Amino acid sequence: MKANVVIVEDDPRIATHVARGVAAHDGLSLLGTAGTLAEARALLDQEVQIFILDLGLPDGNGIDLIAEIRARHGAGPKILVLSVLGDQETVLAAVLSGADGYLLKDLNSLDIGQQVADALAGGAPLSPTIAASVLRYLRDQHEPPQTEDGAPDLSPREFEVLQLLARGYKNKQVAETLSLSPHTIGEYVRSIYRKLGVTSRGQALLRAFRSGLLRR
Repeated sequence: MKANVVIVEDDPRIATHVARGVAAHDGLSLLGTAGTLAEARALLDQEVQIFILDLGLPDGNGIDLIAEIRARHGAGPKILVLSVLGDQETVLAAVLSGADGYLLKDLNSLDIGQQVADALAGGAPLSPTIAASVLRYLRDQHEPPQTEDGAPDLSPREFEVLQLLARGYKNKQVAETLSLSPHTIGEYVRSIYRKLGVTSRGQALLRAFRSGLLRR
């Protein structure tokens, strides 16, 4: 039985390039493509074995979509990021939100198909420069955290909420975990966004990694 694949990519040329790689692999079947977060969300209830997604989308950050997939489906579907963004903060935000692999957009279509198959088999495909970034991060775990000047000063409760957001929890799940009302969690989330100077979950994670608030 073939594995269903969804491609989330706003550049039609790249989407076509990735689709060729999927079509070239006998074990894969393209279920659909999406060019925006909204279009991708419409496919979340389909039977999908792997998502191949870009992070820079017209209506938001793909990291938010990763978190939504994990919150809705758990560890079931594989998620493979295919992006031009290779900085450490972005890579870590994607991986810690639930991505199973992270590739840069310099692969030929056949390589993409094979990397997708590897992810489905339990592998964790990483472009060489991405693997080096992850290794640097792991080494940094043995050193004292280095934070930016003016790192956001979150309250202990706000920090708890931020950690749960980073794990892909939705506001309702955060409320249940902390035994608080969804309204109260919404207030905490708005406060966190205000202190971090961001407007979305993806931006919040990036800022939190960059400031040293999240280390793992």
